[in-house]
Formats: sequence, structure tokens, C-alpha cells
Amino acid sequence: MKATPGFDGRWLGAAGWSTGPPSGWLQAGRLGLAFHGELYNADALGRELGLPPGTAAPQVVLAAWHSDADSALRRLDGVFAFALCDGESLQLYRDPSGLFNLYCHVQGTQVGFATHLDRLLQQPGTPRRVSRRALHEYLRFLDIAAPQTWYEGVRAVEPGQLLRWSGRGEETRSRPDNAPPGIAAPATFEQAADAVDALLQHGVQMRLAGATGPAAFLSGGIDSALLCAIAARQRSDLTAVTVGFDGAAFDETPVAGRIAADLGLRHEVLRFDRGQYLQAFATLARRLEQPMADPATPATLLAYGHCRERYDTVLDGMGADESVGAMPPRHVRLAVGGASRLPRPLRHVLRRGLRALPGLAGYAPIVDFEHPADTMIRWKGFTRPEIEALCGEPVSFADTQFYRTFARFPVSLRKGAHFERYSALLDAMPCDRLNQALQMTDATMRFPFWDRATDRYIRELRTDFRHRPGEPKRILRAVLARYVPPQIWDLPKHSFDFPLHDFLMADDHAVLRRHLDPDLWRAHALMSPAGVWRCAQRYIAGERHLVFRVWALAVLGAWLEQRHPFADGIPTSPAP
Repeated sequence: MKATPGFDGRWLGAAGWSTGPPSGWLQAGRLGLAFHGELYNADALGRELGLPPGTAAPQVVLAAWHSDADSALRRLDGVFAFALCDGESLQLYRDPSGLFNLYCHVQGTQVGFATHLDRLLQQPGTPRRVSRRALHEYLRFLDIAAPQTWYEGVRAVEPGQLLRWSGRGEETRSRPDNAPPGIAAPATFEQAADAVDALLQHGVQMRLAGATGPAAFLSGGIDSALLCAIAARQRSDLTAVTVGFDGAAFDETPVAGRIAADLGLRHEVLRFDRGQYLQAFATLARRLEQPMADPATPATLLAYGHCRERYDTVLDGMGADESVGAMPPRHVRLAVGGASRLPRPLRHVLRRGLRALPGLAGYAPIVDFEHPADTMIRWKGFTRPEIEALCGEPVSFADTQFYRTFARFPVSLRKGAHFERYSALLDAMPCDRLNQALQMTDATMRFPFWDRATDRYIRELRTDFRHRPGEPKRILRAVLARYVPPQIWDLPKHSFDFPLHDFLMADDHAVLRRHLDPDLWRAHALMSPAGVWRCAQRYIAGERHLVFRVWALAVLGAWLEQRHPFADGIPTSPAP
């Protein structure tokens, strides 16, 4: 089962459609639908609704909506976005995984929408002005989270959000109850492990249905190892695929190899050379919908492209971190729970004092922040004062998805408060490298941890079932131990990473010298060319802590160069 094609349209309220219904529009009476994505329970749900076997996913969705609109979303298990019109209103929806994008632009009662940002930009009246707030957000976080986009007045539908417009132009936003009916809370940890095991087995089976050449990514971590273990019991023809890197700090192929051997799986290790990474970097510059500097994106694009040519279905362990949640590091807990209560001037004094003492310099991060949310940002992008200096204007992050999520959790010393806050922030941080790599390669990737029932069950477990000191992802560890001996996999683990320093420093910092050239930045007219080049010079001179800052600038510079010609100071369409 492949994802249905994307769509775009322009709804004019009572006047109907600007140039006819969206591409792929399915009409049934007063109700119409455009659907992009996959519905894994289409057959089962179709049977419940009395539809013929093999009914296509969009028709199943329409039938579910006709049957009971209030419960329809809870009945859908898949990754998708859709536009739905009943003749009087338009509704846009994107499932909680966020794997498929959906954008919109509103002018009075007119709503333009599209699953691909460039298709929306081609609609008459869609603004092509750069959003300065989006630029600031990108420089701080290295990505732009929904509802913000790179373009002023263009919004991304937030994952799990339903947007609705009536013919009067009145807009409502809601987060409906997306989750299916819950499973009874377990009385013991062993019962919880049994349930998670059974849910994942079912989710993997659903996502491998019909596959003739299945594979699963195996990084060596708990999430991917667990999916490989479960899938190996179901499919003897499964291949484990690992992306290898040079250097022990990044390469986890030895651990992955031991896991694959224990499971009896064929193990394919992918090692890409610098030329391939440079080619991936160039492809991303041409085809990214908006700037996004997750360092793992080039490797993800190459891996997805490789798998697209060799396997018809590939399992990926993404989604587990968000479901299980995580506890922030100890220095972050001390910063948020304790140091944030101190006056800023006092923290500055303590920071200078700690940095001046070699034995205590490592404790400086506990007090070295402007806002306590800063301590939980995924990558060390530019600080607010640095962005103000680069852009020559005031900067605030109060309205970003990240800071608004942080603000929902008042500082508390209650046990578990840090876990709840940090877990919510994991949901607030986008992972657009996945949807962008999928869009560029058309690979068939499946994510069992985003199974609706599995995700809800894990999220509703007691905190100590999900995390215990010294046992992050406790419930997943327990299930994995049923399949693979812990001594093989229970080792220190980091996220899927990329040797970024090596990439940037190679060939006398060629990537930085090319894309941070001040003459090019004068043409971009987004920020100080001299400030951009000073940052590059400092990094080249040895200030390695600036690595994410110069990487963000290199990605943005390359993207801007490929988005010419400019209109109103920003690009109108991507290069082919």
C-alpha cells in the first residue's frame, strides 16, 4: 500500500472552489474529501462499515465520517493529512505523527491549502514574504515548528489539530480526541510489558502486510532493536539496515551487528562517502520546503533513497521517544528547578565565577541561560542576543511552539514534573527530516510506534513504568529483553547522529567558505553579511562550540541560493 498523492485547492466559502475541487477529490453526496497518506486499518474499518473488500483509504475515511463524524478520527489508524468539505465548511486535519504536511493561507473567507508548500505558493494571492519571526526561530532552533512557516501569512497545520472555516469565514481550531478507546490500566509492570509487546506485534504485522521485500532500520538502540526483534519473528526474509559512520563516537554498527546476528537477520551496513553527503546536501538545498538543519538529514535522505531501490517496506523506530517520554539531564533539572529561581544578575555572577575555576567550570551550564527553556533546546543554535545582532532587530521566542509548551508547566519541585515537561517538549520539537526525506525519495517507510493504540497506551502508563532512575525507556527495555539478551544491547546510546565537525572541516572548510561568503549574504539581504562571516571565521579558527550555528547558516545559505529568482526579497519557487 503506497501513500495517496498530495493535493491542493482554494476554497472560496459559499462560492465553492477557485478552479474546481482539489486534485484527487472524492465526492459522496454533500461530503467531499482529499486525502494524502496511508490508512493501515482501511480493510478492518471498511468491514465494520460494510464496505466491499479492497475499498480505497479515502472512501473508507468518507464512510467513517458519514457514519459518525464525532468518532471518525478515533477510528483511523494511519499517517495522513486531509481536506474535507460538507458544502458549508472546510476542515483541514493532520494526524498527530506530523509525517505528512499540510499548509494553508487565509484571505477573508478564502482558504488556500496544499500538502506541499511550493504548490500553495503558486496559488494566486499567496504571500512570498519571508517571516522574520520564522528566521529568528530557525536560527535559534535550527528548524521551524508548526504553525509557523518561512513565509509570512502561511501557516502549517499542527499535528493532531483540526482547523475549520465556515462560509462566513469564522475559523475554529480544536484538538479533537484523536486517540482510540484506551486499554485498561495494568495492575503490574509485567502486565504492562505484555500489553506493549502485543500492541507492537500487531502494529508491526499491520505495517508489513503485503510486503515482499521488507527491511527495518537497526541503529543499535532500544527502539529499532525492538522493532527488528518483533519483525524477525514474523518475517524470516527481513533485512536489518544500519547506517555506519567513521569514528567510534558515531558508529554503532558493531552493536547493531551483534543484535542482527542474535536475531538471525541479514545485516546490511550503509557507509556513504563525502561525495555522497555533498550530493545529498545539494539535493536538500534544492528541494527542502523551508530551511531545516537537523544534522542527520543528509544521512537520512541517502538511507531512504537506498532503501527505496531495494525494499518495498522499511520499518523505522521513530516515535518511541515521544511516546515513552524522557527525563532531562541532571544539570538541566538543576537549572530549571533551582537556578531559574535566582535573579538573573546573581546567575551571571555565578556563571563568571564557575568559569574562572577549572574544577568547577563544568557546572556553569546550570546557571548559564537567559530563559530556563533554553536549557532544553535540542541543538545549540544562536542565542537571542546573537540573533538580534545578526538581524538588527528585536527578537522574542515567547510565541514559538517550544516556549509556549514550556510555559504550560510551571516550575515545580514535584516528583515527575521534569519528566512531564521534557516529554511534552519532545512532542513540540518537529522531526521534519523524516517527512522531507520521504517526499524526496518516495520510499515506503512505516513507523509502528506511531500506531494510535500503541502510542496512547504507552503515554498513559505510570511514569515509573516508562522511566526509572538508571532505566530510561524502562517498559521498552523490558520487552526487548524478552527477545534479545540485554548484555548485547544494554550499552550507552546516543541519537542517530552525523560527524558534523568532520564534514564542515573537510577540504579546508569548503562548505562554509562557499555558503557563508559575505558577498552571497549581501544578495540574500536577510542579516548582517559581516556577522555571518565572523561566525564562520571563529569556527574555522577553532571555536568548535559554534558548530550548530555555522551549520545552520550553511544550510540556510545553500537553500537561499537555490531558491532564486527572488520576488519581494524572497524566493518564489525551488530549482528543479
